[in-house]
Amino acid sequence: DPTNQEDRWDCIQAFFQSVNQETDGPQVALSLLAHKIQSPQEKEALQALTVLEACMNNCGKRFRGEAAKFRFLNELIKVLSPKYSGTLNYE
Repeated sequence: DPTNQEDRWDCIQAFFQSVNQETDGPQVALSLLAHKIQSPQEKEALQALTVLEACMNNCGKRFRGEAAKFRFLNELIKVLSPKYSGTLNYE
């Protein structure tokens, strides 16, 4: 929630516990996180990165393995490189 003034660790913990319980939890979680990380709202993107870090530390091999796939990594590249988001600027 971009209106949060600080990280809600109770919600973050509930999120990564859900990821661990669901069969397709890592795939669904990373899809949601990739979308939020690309948010134009800085606060929302930073919160998504905090959740990603918590998941990397608490969700185990399945989550980390899914995060290491090109599908997710390409979404992160879009944040870092304007070339991949379609905003090339040749000056």
